[in-house]
Amino acid sequence: MRYTTVAITAVGVMLMGIANAGRAQENTPPAGDITRGKAIAAETCAACHGAQGISVQPGVPHLAGQYPAYIVAGLAAYRRGDRKDENMAPVAAQLAEADMANVAAYFASLPPFRGRPRPVAPPVALEAAPFAEIQGELSECASCHGDDGNSLIPGTPSLAGQHAPYLMAAVKSYVDGSRASDEMAPFVGSLDGSMIEDMAYYYSAMVPKEAKPPTEGDALAGISATASCVNCHAIDGNNKDPKTPRLAGLDAEYLVAAIEAYRTETRKHSAMHDAVATLRSADIKNIAAYYTSKPPKALPVAKPLTTREWVEQCNRCHGPGGKSTDSRFPVLAGQDETYLTKTLKLYHGGERSNSMMYAMSFLMAESDIRKLAAYYAGQTAP
Repeated sequence: MRYTTVAITAVGVMLMGIANAGRAQENTPPAGDITRGKAIAAETCAACHGAQGISVQPGVPHLAGQYPAYIVAGLAAYRRGDRKDENMAPVAAQLAEADMANVAAYFASLPPFRGRPRPVAPPVALEAAPFAEIQGELSECASCHGDDGNSLIPGTPSLAGQHAPYLMAAVKSYVDGSRASDEMAPFVGSLDGSMIEDMAYYYSAMVPKEAKPPTEGDALAGISATASCVNCHAIDGNNKDPKTPRLAGLDAEYLVAAIEAYRTETRKHSAMHDAVATLRSADIKNIAAYYTSKPPKALPVAKPLTTREWVEQCNRCHGPGGKSTDSRFPVLAGQDETYLTKTLKLYHGGERSNSMMYAMSFLMAESDIRKLAAYYAGQTAP
């Protein structure tokens, strides 16, 4: 997934949603010929989306009963390349604007998806504690890194307030063996990608605490020694690059060990090795003392939210239960669960361009995305 720096709070997202939802029906649905649209849909769309706009393939959206303005906007985005899909791009490229309007009018005229018989699944627990599924894994991490990610053990890094993409990359490096650690190996072997992402988002939302003063090193002398560090880690160690660790407030003993590992290449990272290769032992201790002395700053990340809290935010644009009353925002109720999951992940990683959806989904962990998709797929379309 591709990540870029954002500084947005849940309050800001909610206000943005309120402002946009207040302009309901601002877009006039394009006029279209339903009969002509039916013929085009049968030829170009039915194989994936179904003759009646009801998808029979997981990951393909239902179009029946969807707003024509939204369908046209989606087709135009595929034609421009703003949305990437190897199947949709050639279809959109061959449709004239009038054909798009006709197809959209046809699908909008159809009865919406009302659900199909399927195995009874437990309802989404809207009030369940965030990250409930990984509490066992988090309790194992807490023995070294603290319940809230603030370690009290010398030589052990605090995880609270670290960038989630960095934490994910670090844990995955222990899993694949590119970063060796006898202490970490027993804990990471059973983790899958979803667990790793959830754990990273959990710790990134925690508030970091200041570290204990170092017993070695001169923080003042460390200022000049950090000349090769500030471009990536910032002058105070509170960098904004989500793929780079925050150094401010980390344990000095841990920082010394990490820098030494990069210097000797027992921890592989070519850029870090080049930056620290010529440092003396005294320089390393001074750098560690300097960054340890800097107050760590919490990330602009919302506290972990329950599924109900996420739903309340999504409903501001998509309507209660995903029953949108604004032609700019698609109906989510009854939509294919696999498609909803896939699309949210695309927004989450910035691979589908939409500033509002990126700002909302950037803060979601993988478990949030799964639960939201399941919730909206289980709702009855209007």
